[in-house]
Amino acid sequence: MKPRNWAIAASISFLAMMLVYGYGASRMFSLDMRKECTYFLHQDYDPKYASAGEQFFPLSKKCNASYNMVPSFVNPSVVLFLGVTSLCAGAAVVAAVRRRRAVPLRVN
Repeated sequence: MKPRNWAIAASISFLAMMLVYGYGASRMFSLDMRKECTYFLHQDYDPKYASAGEQFFPLSKKCNASYNMVPSFVNPSVVLFLGVTSLCAGAAVVAAVRRRRAVPLRVN
């Protein structure tokens, strides 16, 4: 495959990673945690877990001990897309080096 195709695949994977991360991060923000957990998510609000704060990697914000406001698919997807991005970027570099070496030099 051409280096450009690997670079495009890496770019798409990186964009997908950023979109999934952005979706997970958007689920963390609320103006009133008690109301968000109790009325909208139908979960018990435990201030002990809610006051523990939020984490940005892995994404996490808890209403109580058993409920996280960030969907469970977000963190594994971010790691998966990061791995695919790294592999595709590495393959692009390897393909570019091989292509560069395969071009014969013209000596006049």
